[in-house]
Amino acid sequence: MTPEKLQVLLDIERKLVEHDFPPQLVVETTARCNFRCSHCHHHELQREQGVMSEELWTKIIAEVAQTNPDVELWPTFYGEALAAGKRIYRRVRQAADLGLTNLVLNSNGSYCRDGNNDLILTCGLKKFILSLDGFTKSTFESIRYTLDPHGKFEPVYAGVRELLRRKAELDAQGVATPLIICQFSKMEENEHEAEAFIDYWLSLGADVKIREKLTWTGFVPAANLTREYKNRIACPWSNNTCAIHWNGDVVACAVDNEGRFVAGNVNGESIADIWRGRLRKFRAVHRNHTWDDLPELCAGCIDWQAVGASYYTPTGAVYHSVAATE
Repeated sequence: MTPEKLQVLLDIERKLVEHDFPPQLVVETTARCNFRCSHCHHHELQREQGVMSEELWTKIIAEVAQTNPDVELWPTFYGEALAAGKRIYRRVRQAADLGLTNLVLNSNGSYCRDGNNDLILTCGLKKFILSLDGFTKSTFESIRYTLDPHGKFEPVYAGVRELLRRKAELDAQGVATPLIICQFSKMEENEHEAEAFIDYWLSLGADVKIREKLTWTGFVPAANLTREYKNRIACPWSNNTCAIHWNGDVVACAVDNEGRFVAGNVNGESIADIWRGRLRKFRAVHRNHTWDDLPELCAGCIDWQAVGASYYTPTGAVYHSVAATE
């Protein structure tokens, strides 16, 4: 790790504070996905792949609305939320109508079709992020693998282009629509396409988010990360994010795909009580650097080094966010 990178990480750690309620909430409305991406553990997932009940979703957003409606809430986790059909748009609208102001959804882009684009654009989202990760057909389909014909390179790119066209049309009519962000997560096999990806989507009016290489809990190589832990910092994701599986289990973080660390269940407890209880102790282990007390999931993780992302906007502005919720 370079001295410059270490200094960035130390600066991030110094800014971490104890939050009384999570600033970011990741809620798994469904664990089902129509993709089998090369960097994703989903195709080996052992736990049941269900859909969150209406009752539990309503309980969660009611607590958020009462406690802090400005929380960044992602109604997605380890599945493709749009695979849940029209119920996902109803749930986002329900949350927006309760006063939640910061609703963010990410998608693989395969559902930008069949009338979905208007629902995506008008359901109450603040941001809609499309994880694409490739600029050519061969690269895209080698990473974002699926047997779904709608998930192949041409229909996904065509669907996102149409989404952007429709957004511009609605914006001109004064209709409130979310920010559209095309995301590219760097990997060994695609990083050479990053610049072309940026230029292409900016030219069509999208914002672009570039993530540095991650191991995705050890699933893929990331030569930019080190296993030298003498300079390890408290994980910003564990400090700022509360992650909830479809069955209500509150787990370690947004990559705890199997629920290897369960702090509680929001069917019978409040988010606040779990966040201030076992999760507070979990965060303290990180911030106190008592690494030997980390659960196995965290002990072997090196992705904390890659927190943050670079953003590019159609206006030409470029900024590098080191937000702990990236």
